[in-house]
Amino acid sequence: MTLLIEWISCSQSVTKSWRKVILIHYERDMIPEQFSTERLVVHHWGTVVRDKQRRKNLVSALYGILTSSVLEHLPPALQLDDAAGGVSSWIDARVAESDVFLVNHKQGKELVGLMILACDPDADELPTIHIGYLIAEIAWGQGIASELLAGLVSAMASRRQVRLIGGVYKGNPASARVLEKAGFVLDSNLSEPEIDMFVLVLD
Repeated sequence: MTLLIEWISCSQSVTKSWRKVILIHYERDMIPEQFSTERLVVHHWGTVVRDKQRRKNLVSALYGILTSSVLEHLPPALQLDDAAGGVSSWIDARVAESDVFLVNHKQGKELVGLMILACDPDADELPTIHIGYLIAEIAWGQGIASELLAGLVSAMASRRQVRLIGGVYKGNPASARVLEKAGFVLDSNLSEPEIDMFVLVLD
């Protein structure tokens, strides 16, 4: 199960140095480094990808998660290309353009998914974060996506005002229901012919 990010690479609009300033500002004011729910522990992957052995373990785990079924409803930028370095290059691309959180099950501590947050530096009124997630096939049908999204909303609700946006291909109604359950509302002005955009403003 996946939630599409209507992909905005911050580096397309601002330099890498300014993008880092934006993300640090977002993280401190709005995005916790980690949070937990009844069954999940969610934390930023920064320390993991910077450690050689932990990154190696992560690469191995992601080969079991980034399957064709999981990636089916995601844009080309998020597809896995074994010819271009495989999972390791996929990790590098995510590090360069977004904040990624590891989603681990409390029981057994196995990795069951990723949550991806990408800032929108062109947002005029409110700080805006585009959200997405990837849930391992073995964890489908267990309510993990709903619990993850509810946990994110709860963790961010007491922080500064922010707008969350999630995009869903029209052929992926399950993820649309997850967003609606978390309080997101369909925005017809932002939606495209093939993609429904859902918005939630936290204040």
